[in-house]
Amino acid sequence: MWDRSRAAWELATNTVAAHTNSGPVQWARVERLVIHYTADRHANPDTAAYLRSMQASYVRSRGYSLGYSVAVDQAGVSWEIRGTEYQPAANRGHNATTWVILCLVDWQNPAPQAMVDEVRNLVAWARTQAGRQLPVIGHRDLAATRCPGDGLYSQIQAGVFEPRTPWPPTPDPAPQPQPITDEEPNMRIVSPPVRAYDSRNTAAHGRGETRAVPLGDYRAAFVNVTVVDPSGSGYLTVWGDGHTPPNVSNVNYSHGINIANSAWVPVRTDGTVQVYTSSPCHVLIDIQAGIT
Repeated sequence: MWDRSRAAWELATNTVAAHTNSGPVQWARVERLVIHYTADRHANPDTAAYLRSMQASYVRSRGYSLGYSVAVDQAGVSWEIRGTEYQPAANRGHNATTWVILCLVDWQNPAPQAMVDEVRNLVAWARTQAGRQLPVIGHRDLAATRCPGDGLYSQIQAGVFEPRTPWPPTPDPAPQPQPITDEEPNMRIVSPPVRAYDSRNTAAHGRGETRAVPLGDYRAAFVNVTVVDPSGSGYLTVWGDGHTPPNVSNVNYSHGINIANSAWVPVRTDGTVQVYTSSPCHVLIDIQAGIT
Protein backbone atom coordinates (compact mmCIF):
# COMPACT_ATOMS: atom_id res chain seq x y z
CA MET A 1 0.00 0.00 0.00
CA TRP A 2 2.61 2.57 1.16
CA ASP A 3 6.12 2.34 2.52
CA ARG A 4 5.86 4.53 5.65
CA SER A 5 2.94 4.88 8.06
CA ARG A 6 2.01 8.09 9.88
CA ALA A 7 3.99 6.83 12.86
CA ALA A 8 7.16 7.37 10.83
CA TRP A 9 6.75 11.13 10.76
CA GLU A 10 3.99 12.70 12.87
CA LEU A 11 4.59 13.98 16.37
CA ALA A 12 2.44 12.67 19.22
CA THR A 13 1.58 16.28 20.07
CA ASN A 14 0.53 17.12 16.52
CA THR A 15 -1.31 14.21 14.91
CA VAL A 16 -3.66 13.95 11.96
CA ALA A 17 -6.29 12.30 14.17
CA ALA A 18 -6.32 15.25 16.56
CA HIS A 19 -6.95 17.79 13.82
CA THR A 20 -9.67 16.28 11.66
CA ASN A 21 -13.22 15.09 12.18
CA SER A 22 -13.59 13.40 8.79
CA GLY A 23 -14.58 9.77 8.44
CA PRO A 24 -12.82 7.04 6.47
CA VAL A 25 -12.56 7.05 2.68
CA GLN A 26 -15.68 5.59 1.06
CA TRP A 27 -14.33 4.02 -2.11
CA ALA A 28 -17.80 3.63 -3.58
CA ARG A 29 -17.99 7.44 -3.73
CA VAL A 30 -14.48 8.17 -4.99
CA GLU A 31 -14.51 9.40 -8.60
CA ARG A 32 -10.98 10.73 -9.20
CA LEU A 33 -7.36 10.40 -8.12
CA VAL A 34 -5.92 13.90 -7.75
CA ILE A 35 -2.22 14.80 -7.86
CA HIS A 36 -0.92 17.82 -5.87
CA TYR A 37 2.44 19.43 -5.22
CA THR A 38 3.73 21.63 -2.37
CA ALA A 39 4.71 24.70 -4.46
CA ASP A 40 8.04 24.79 -2.57
CA ARG A 41 11.17 25.61 -4.52
CA HIS A 42 12.96 22.65 -2.96
CA ALA A 43 11.60 19.64 -1.08
CA ASN A 44 13.61 18.70 2.00
CA PRO A 45 15.16 15.25 1.34
CA ASP A 46 14.42 14.43 5.00
CA THR A 47 10.80 13.60 4.20
CA ALA A 48 9.78 12.86 7.80
CA ALA A 49 10.99 16.29 8.94
CA TYR A 50 9.43 17.92 5.88
CA LEU A 51 5.99 16.40 6.59
CA ARG A 52 6.19 17.34 10.28
CA SER A 53 6.95 20.94 9.31
CA MET A 54 4.09 21.03 6.80
CA GLN A 55 1.70 19.54 9.34
CA ALA A 56 2.64 22.17 11.93
CA SER A 57 2.13 24.93 9.35
CA TYR A 58 -1.31 23.62 8.38
CA VAL A 59 -2.48 23.31 11.97
CA ARG A 60 -1.14 26.75 12.88
CA SER A 61 -2.44 28.64 9.84
CA ARG A 62 -5.52 26.64 8.83
CA GLY A 63 -6.62 24.86 11.94
CA TYR A 64 -6.66 21.37 10.42
CA SER A 65 -4.17 18.67 9.47
CA LEU A 66 -2.51 18.00 6.14
CA GLY A 67 -5.27 17.21 3.68
CA TYR A 68 -3.47 14.76 1.39
CA SER A 69 -4.00 11.02 1.44
CA VAL A 70 -0.42 9.95 0.73
CA ALA A 71 2.87 11.62 -0.23
CA VAL A 72 5.57 10.30 -2.55
CA ASP A 73 9.12 11.61 -2.28
CA GLN A 74 11.75 11.84 -4.99
CA ALA A 75 13.29 8.51 -3.98
CA GLY A 76 9.96 6.81 -4.72
CA VAL A 77 9.06 6.21 -1.06
CA SER A 78 5.37 6.62 -0.22
CA TRP A 79 4.28 8.12 3.11
CA GLU A 80 0.84 7.75 4.68
CA ILE A 81 -0.77 11.08 5.58
CA ARG A 82 -4.52 10.62 5.87
CA GLY A 83 -4.38 7.28 4.10
CA THR A 84 -7.79 5.65 3.99
CA GLU A 85 -8.68 6.22 7.65
CA TYR A 86 -9.68 9.82 6.94
CA GLN A 87 -11.12 11.52 3.87
CA PRO A 88 -8.80 14.05 2.23
CA ALA A 89 -9.18 17.79 2.79
CA ALA A 90 -7.29 19.08 -0.22
CA ASN A 91 -9.99 19.67 -2.86
CA ARG A 92 -12.72 21.97 -1.56
CA GLY A 93 -16.12 20.67 -2.61
CA HIS A 94 -14.66 17.35 -3.80
CA ASN A 95 -13.10 15.79 -0.71
CA ALA A 96 -15.58 12.92 -0.41
CA THR A 97 -15.14 11.98 -4.08
CA THR A 98 -11.35 12.18 -4.41
CA TRP A 99 -8.23 10.44 -3.13
CA VAL A 100 -5.12 12.62 -3.14
CA ILE A 101 -1.47 11.92 -3.94
CA LEU A 102 1.07 14.61 -2.97
CA CYS A 103 4.21 14.55 -5.12
CA LEU A 104 7.21 16.13 -3.37
CA VAL A 105 8.79 17.67 -6.46
CA ASP A 106 10.86 20.84 -6.62
CA TRP A 107 8.69 23.72 -7.84
CA GLN A 108 7.61 23.13 -11.48
CA ASN A 109 9.74 20.05 -12.03
CA PRO A 110 8.26 16.80 -13.37
CA ALA A 111 8.33 13.69 -11.23
CA PRO A 112 11.55 11.64 -11.44
CA GLN A 113 11.24 8.02 -12.51
CA ALA A 114 11.28 6.57 -8.98
CA MET A 115 8.38 8.83 -8.03
CA VAL A 116 6.51 7.98 -11.25
CA ASP A 117 6.83 4.27 -10.54
CA GLU A 118 5.44 4.60 -7.00
CA VAL A 119 2.57 6.85 -8.11
CA ARG A 120 1.66 4.19 -10.69
CA ASN A 121 1.60 1.60 -7.91
CA LEU A 122 -0.70 3.80 -5.81
CA VAL A 123 -3.01 4.44 -8.77
CA ALA A 124 -3.30 0.70 -9.43
CA TRP A 125 -3.93 0.02 -5.73
CA ALA A 126 -6.61 2.73 -5.45
CA ARG A 127 -8.41 1.40 -8.52
CA THR A 128 -8.42 -2.04 -6.96
CA GLN A 129 -9.94 -0.61 -3.76
CA ALA A 130 -12.65 1.15 -5.76
CA GLY A 131 -13.21 -1.84 -8.03
CA ARG A 132 -13.24 0.35 -11.12
CA GLN A 133 -11.27 2.78 -13.24
CA LEU A 134 -10.51 6.09 -11.52
CA PRO A 135 -9.09 8.86 -13.74
CA VAL A 136 -5.86 10.59 -12.72
CA ILE A 137 -6.17 14.39 -12.76
CA GLY A 138 -4.34 17.43 -11.42
CA HIS A 139 -5.52 19.79 -8.67
CA ARG A 140 -5.90 22.54 -11.30
CA ASP A 141 -8.62 20.45 -12.97
CA LEU A 142 -10.80 21.10 -9.90
CA ALA A 143 -9.79 24.61 -8.84
CA ALA A 144 -8.18 27.84 -10.02
CA THR A 145 -4.62 26.97 -9.03
CA ARG A 146 -1.24 26.28 -10.58
CA CYS A 147 -1.00 23.05 -8.58
CA PRO A 148 0.39 20.45 -9.29
CA GLY A 149 2.92 22.48 -11.27
CA ASP A 150 3.62 22.52 -14.97
CA GLY A 151 5.98 19.55 -14.95
CA LEU A 152 3.63 17.19 -13.11
CA TYR A 153 0.60 18.37 -15.04
CA SER A 154 2.31 17.71 -18.37
CA GLN A 155 3.01 14.17 -17.16
CA ILE A 156 -0.64 13.71 -16.15
CA GLN A 157 -1.81 14.85 -19.59
CA ALA A 158 0.64 12.46 -21.25
CA GLY A 159 -0.64 9.51 -19.20
CA VAL A 160 2.72 9.00 -17.49
CA PHE A 161 1.12 7.90 -14.21
CA GLU A 162 -1.02 5.18 -15.77
CA PRO A 163 -0.02 1.76 -14.42
CA ARG A 164 1.74 -0.60 -16.82
CA THR A 165 -1.22 -2.96 -16.55
CA PRO A 166 -4.38 -0.97 -17.43
CA TRP A 167 -7.63 -1.21 -15.54
CA PRO A 168 -9.50 -3.33 -16.47
CA PRO A 169 -6.58 -5.49 -17.70
CA THR A 170 -8.38 -6.76 -20.81
CA PRO A 171 -11.43 -5.75 -22.82
CA ASP A 172 -14.80 -7.31 -22.07
CA PRO A 173 -14.56 -11.00 -23.02
CA ALA A 174 -18.29 -11.24 -23.71
CA PRO A 175 -19.04 -13.85 -26.42
CA GLN A 176 -19.03 -12.53 -29.96
CA PRO A 177 -20.16 -14.38 -33.12
CA GLN A 178 -17.33 -15.93 -35.13
CA PRO A 179 -18.15 -15.31 -37.91
CA ILE A 180 -21.30 -13.18 -38.07
CA THR A 181 -24.06 -15.00 -39.97
CA ASP A 182 -27.74 -14.40 -40.68
CA GLU A 183 -28.83 -17.77 -39.28
CA GLU A 184 -30.02 -16.37 -35.93
CA PRO A 185 -33.75 -15.56 -35.64
CA ASN A 186 -34.42 -11.92 -36.48
CA MET A 187 -30.73 -11.36 -37.31
CA ARG A 188 -29.92 -8.81 -39.97
CA ILE A 189 -26.44 -8.31 -41.40
CA VAL A 190 -25.65 -4.67 -42.16
CA SER A 191 -23.41 -4.74 -45.21
CA PRO A 192 -21.58 -2.52 -45.68
CA PRO A 193 -21.54 -1.40 -42.03
CA VAL A 194 -23.44 1.80 -41.27
CA ARG A 195 -21.96 4.63 -39.24
CA ALA A 196 -24.59 5.25 -36.60
CA TYR A 197 -22.69 7.79 -34.53
CA ASP A 198 -19.72 10.17 -34.81
CA SER A 199 -19.09 12.58 -31.95
CA ARG A 200 -16.86 14.69 -34.21
CA ASN A 201 -20.11 16.05 -35.63
CA THR A 202 -21.20 17.29 -32.19
CA ALA A 203 -18.76 17.35 -29.25
CA ALA A 204 -16.08 15.12 -27.79
CA HIS A 205 -16.98 12.88 -24.88
CA GLY A 206 -15.71 14.25 -21.58
CA ARG A 207 -13.90 12.78 -18.61
CA GLY A 208 -16.25 10.50 -16.70
CA GLU A 209 -19.16 11.28 -19.03
CA THR A 210 -22.04 8.93 -19.80
CA ARG A 211 -23.88 9.74 -23.05
CA ALA A 212 -26.94 8.10 -24.62
CA VAL A 213 -26.27 7.27 -28.27
CA PRO A 214 -29.11 6.31 -30.68
CA LEU A 215 -28.58 3.13 -32.71
CA GLY A 216 -32.06 2.46 -34.08
CA ASP A 217 -34.75 -0.18 -33.84
CA TYR A 218 -32.74 -3.14 -32.53
CA ARG A 219 -32.92 -5.33 -29.44
CA ALA A 220 -29.17 -5.85 -29.74
CA ALA A 221 -26.52 -4.67 -32.17
CA PHE A 222 -23.08 -5.87 -33.18
CA VAL A 223 -21.05 -2.65 -33.28
CA ASN A 224 -17.52 -1.53 -33.97
CA VAL A 225 -16.57 1.20 -31.50
CA THR A 226 -13.61 3.46 -32.31
CA VAL A 227 -11.91 5.88 -29.92
CA VAL A 228 -10.39 8.84 -31.79
CA ASP A 229 -7.92 11.48 -30.51
CA PRO A 230 -7.99 10.57 -26.80
CA SER A 231 -6.41 13.30 -24.66
CA GLY A 232 -5.32 10.81 -22.01
CA SER A 233 -5.28 7.15 -21.11
CA GLY A 234 -8.60 5.59 -20.17
CA TYR A 235 -11.33 3.19 -21.11
CA LEU A 236 -14.75 3.14 -22.78
CA THR A 237 -17.76 1.01 -21.87
CA VAL A 238 -20.95 0.53 -23.94
CA TRP A 239 -24.05 -1.01 -22.35
CA GLY A 240 -27.83 -0.99 -22.41
CA ASP A 241 -30.03 -0.59 -19.33
CA GLY A 242 -28.77 0.35 -15.89
CA HIS A 243 -27.69 3.59 -14.22
CA THR A 244 -24.03 2.61 -13.79
CA PRO A 245 -21.68 1.00 -16.32
CA PRO A 246 -20.71 -2.65 -15.83
CA ASN A 247 -17.25 -3.28 -14.42
CA VAL A 248 -15.76 -4.14 -17.81
CA SER A 249 -14.42 -2.16 -20.74
CA ASN A 250 -15.01 -2.45 -24.47
CA VAL A 251 -12.01 -0.32 -25.46
CA ASN A 252 -8.88 0.51 -23.44
CA TYR A 253 -7.09 3.52 -24.93
CA SER A 254 -3.93 5.59 -24.52
CA HIS A 255 -3.14 9.24 -25.14
CA GLY A 256 -3.18 10.15 -28.84
CA ILE A 257 -3.73 6.61 -30.17
CA ASN A 258 -6.87 5.70 -32.14
CA ILE A 259 -8.15 2.22 -31.33
CA ALA A 260 -11.29 0.13 -32.02
CA ASN A 261 -13.03 -3.00 -30.81
CA SER A 262 -16.24 -4.86 -31.70
CA ALA A 263 -18.93 -6.25 -29.41
CA TRP A 264 -22.57 -7.23 -29.10
CA VAL A 265 -24.46 -4.57 -27.15
CA PRO A 266 -28.05 -4.75 -25.84
CA VAL A 267 -30.11 -1.76 -27.00
CA ARG A 268 -32.56 0.02 -24.72
CA THR A 269 -36.25 0.25 -25.59
CA ASP A 270 -35.77 3.86 -26.71
CA GLY A 271 -33.24 2.71 -29.34
CA THR A 272 -30.15 3.99 -27.52
CA VAL A 273 -27.07 2.56 -25.85
CA GLN A 274 -25.07 4.22 -23.10
CA VAL A 275 -21.42 5.14 -23.64
CA TYR A 276 -19.07 5.92 -20.74
CA THR A 277 -15.61 7.44 -21.27
CA SER A 278 -13.11 7.77 -18.42
CA SER A 279 -10.95 10.31 -20.32
CA PRO A 280 -11.87 12.81 -23.06
CA CYS A 281 -12.03 11.46 -26.62
CA HIS A 282 -14.17 11.27 -29.74
CA VAL A 283 -16.27 8.15 -30.31
CA LEU A 284 -17.39 6.51 -33.56
CA ILE A 285 -19.89 3.64 -33.69
CA ASP A 286 -20.55 1.50 -36.80
CA ILE A 287 -23.35 -1.09 -36.89
CA GLN A 288 -22.39 -4.39 -38.51
CA ALA A 289 -25.40 -6.50 -37.53
CA GLY A 290 -28.54 -6.30 -35.46
CA ILE A 291 -31.30 -8.35 -33.87
CA THR A 292 -34.77 -6.86 -34.17
